[in-house]
Formats: sequence, C-alpha cells, structure tokens
Amino acid sequence: MIENITEEYTILSEKFSEFRNSNEFPSRINTNDDLVPDAFKNYGYPVNAWPILINKEMTEQLSELSVKIPKLLQQIPSLYFNNDIEKIADFYYEGDEMMAELGMMCHAKNLDVGCRLDLTYTEDGFKILEANIGSSLGGWQIQSLESVIRKNHPLLMDQSETQNYQTRNTLQIYMKFLIEQILKQIGKENRTLNLFIDMRDMTDELEKQQNIDFFDNLFKQELAKQGLSGGAFTADMNELELVDGNLYLVDTVIHSLIILTLDVDITSAIFRAFIMDKIYFPDHIGLRMLGDKRNLSLLLELAQAEKFSPQENTLLLKHIPWTSFIENKKVTFRQKEYDFPELLQNNREQFVIKASRGYQGKDVFVGKFLNDDEWDEAIQIALKSGAFIAQEFSDSIGFSAPNEQNEWTPHKLIWGSFGFGDYYGGVWVRMSEVKQNAGVINSATGAVEAIVFEIAN
Repeated sequence: MIENITEEYTILSEKFSEFRNSNEFPSRINTNDDLVPDAFKNYGYPVNAWPILINKEMTEQLSELSVKIPKLLQQIPSLYFNNDIEKIADFYYEGDEMMAELGMMCHAKNLDVGCRLDLTYTEDGFKILEANIGSSLGGWQIQSLESVIRKNHPLLMDQSETQNYQTRNTLQIYMKFLIEQILKQIGKENRTLNLFIDMRDMTDELEKQQNIDFFDNLFKQELAKQGLSGGAFTADMNELELVDGNLYLVDTVIHSLIILTLDVDITSAIFRAFIMDKIYFPDHIGLRMLGDKRNLSLLLELAQAEKFSPQENTLLLKHIPWTSFIENKKVTFRQKEYDFPELLQNNREQFVIKASRGYQGKDVFVGKFLNDDEWDEAIQIALKSGAFIAQEFSDSIGFSAPNEQNEWTPHKLIWGSFGFGDYYGGVWVRMSEVKQNAGVINSATGAVEAIVFEIAN
C-alpha cells in the first residue's frame, strides 16, 4: 500500500500522487508474460512491477555524463601517461610491454565503444562509482519488459501532450550506433553487414539460439532502416578465419565482432582483421586500459591539474567521489595529508575498496558494512595486489519503493546509465531495501531491477 507514504523521495518522483490510486498488483512482475520476448522469459533477476520515474533535469544530467565520460577516458593514455609504453604496461598490463604495444595500437584507432556508468544519487546529486566499457554491459535486457510495466500502469499508456512517459530502448539505440561504427570502420560502400557475437558464457543451446535469434531480428530491423542487409551470427570464435584479407565464418564475411564476456583472448585472425580495418571490433586489447576502475582516480588528478576544458574539469570534480588507487603512499583527503593505509584503517565507514577489474559486485568491500578485522583484511588484500582502489563512500538517498511484501519502504538505488558515442542510451536501476542492504547493490548479489521512464512534460 502507498497511501501513507510521506517520504520526500519516492521512485515515482513528483508524479507520486498521480499513481497512488493505481490498482493493487504483485510487487514483482511475471517475466514469463506473453508480452516478453522468448529470449528473456525466465529472466534471472527479480524485476520491480513499478517503474522509476525521473524528471527532465535528471535525464539531462545522466545524458551528459554518459556521453562525456567515455570521451575523457579515451584521453588518459596521452594526458596522464604521455603514451609511454613502459608506464602503460606497468599500470594496465602487469609490466607486459608487448601487450601494452598491441593495446596502444588498438587504442590509436580511437573507436567509439559502449559504456555504462554506475552511479548513486546522493544529497549532492549523481556520483559516478565506476565506468564499465565494452560490449559485455548488462542491464539493457530490462527494456524488453517495458510492455509488461505499461500494462500494469494505465497512466503509463497515456502519451498525450500533458502526460508523456518515455523510456529509451537501449538495445535499439546500441544497434543503430553499432551499424554506424561498422560503416565508419570498413567503409560506407558496404551494403551488407554481418555481425558475429561471441556467446561463450551461454552453455544452454536453446538459450543461445533464442538470444541470437533476438539479436539477429533487431539487427536486421536497424539495417533495413538504412537500406542495408545482413545478419547476426554466433559460433566458436576459433571458427573465424582470415581469407584474402577478410574475416570469414565458413562462407560468410564478418564485418563486426562483439564479445559478451570479459577478458577473452582473441585469435590472431581477429586481431589482424581489426588492424587492417576489416572489422569493427570494440572489445580489442586496448579496452583493458579504458575499463580499469583506477581511471576514475586518474580523471580526478587530470581535472585537478586542469588538463581538460574548464567545463569538463568542473563536471569531473562534481560527479566523481574522492578516489585513489591503493598503495603505500601519502594522499590528500579533505585538504589534509595522510598515510594512505592509516587513513583507510582509521576511517572504515567513509570508504569502499574495490578491485580495478572486478565485476558483478565481486571484490567490493564497503567499510560501513564490515567489522574492523574484515576491513583490515581488505586493506591488506588491496596492498598486496596493487590493483585496487579506495573510494569515498557515496550513500544513496533513500527512495521509497515496494519491497517483496508490497510494503513501501526506503531503498538504496544504483543507476546504470548507457552511453554509445554521441548517443545517450537510457538508464536502468538496481535497488536494495535499506533494512536488508549489505552494502553491495548488484543484480548478481540479490538486488531488484527496475525500468526507468522519463517524464517528458
């Protein structure tokens, strides 16, 4: 029930009063609904039956951050490391200068790639917790449940001038972006474009077939809008061969390759095809640099040194919380100098420690939710590894939302906001009830997902 909600913040924004009379329905949607595509039936995570509503101001902030941050990340090798291979190898490639050389060779192509910022909304606005780069970005699946959400809420069906609720089809926006990038890479004279999707994490053959059918259908729809043909394919990556300068899957020329898994070793045929500009390959070796979580610390340092434009420096300093990679060094925190390990040990509740290459909430230690011994162990792990960051804890505002029992209670939210080149791809939310929150809010660790609608008027 929502009649007695008095909190300042709810997931329904300023439209809360209009939705309070909505009919009763379960707090979680049925993902086996007939309106859900086969590929996303039996969806692996619980999904809130209510939408998250955001106003124009929040939409504009998310759009700006999602488009600008990836472009600033691209400048780190030159602005911070001066393109020095030895320094880049030491920082990103465990000292392997050959891998750093290959990574920089790929990076020099200056490709636009997909990005998902994970943010929290605090009393001081949005704060960027990390930037996830590449094709293995989760969260876009939630848009396939839009029709089910709208069915639950008749108000969302009203698209009149006075009441317009929009959501962005992240995957459709991505497909448009992808086609543009393929043509930019291999030449606009190509009228047939074929996409290879590496799906090695999917071991169930039916699931894999349903997913490739879904991608193929959507890819073809976007191709047709531009008068193009082609399709999407999947197989074992080792079946791809370089023949007469083109990358082939049996007798089909492949023009783009995307990998839905992190840290996959690619074959020499794929690398050579990419270097020869025969494929658009956003998940290249250089992506290891762009996806490192320590980059937020480097962006802050560059902004403090005024290496970007005044507007960009201000944007970074406002939206990135204090962040630094962990090692035995002196740091300045809130205008005072500290020994870094001692700062962490003495201020557990103010910091989060996370692995620079972690994902799905793994190797994330939120000091507020640990005891002193657990926190000290996390510090020692980070110091020994040399590939962890500490970040000032940015606490989410408590947004009222329905829990599993359909009671409206305070929740903490994490926002996953997509950027594809110059396109803002929308946002999706993971949330955890405050009284059950254990610190890490991630779908893989029990968070509830929710679709976001923008209030257009």
